[in-house]
Amino acid sequence: MFNMTQELVKILGIETARLRLEWISSAEGTRFAEIAREFTEQIKSLGPSSLKKAA
Repeated sequence: MFNMTQELVKILGIETARLRLEWISSAEGTRFAEIAREFTEQIKSLGPSSLKKAA
């Protein structure tokens, strides 16, 4: 299913680096925070999306 989502993201013109899947238990709050922080930094380093807003 994730592979299909990646293909759809490519078709829509969105960089696949802007998509991430992680399996995190509700008991892993610290890990969730680390991954959220890491992914936020990754997205910021990519800069603005080339996808244009719909009118």
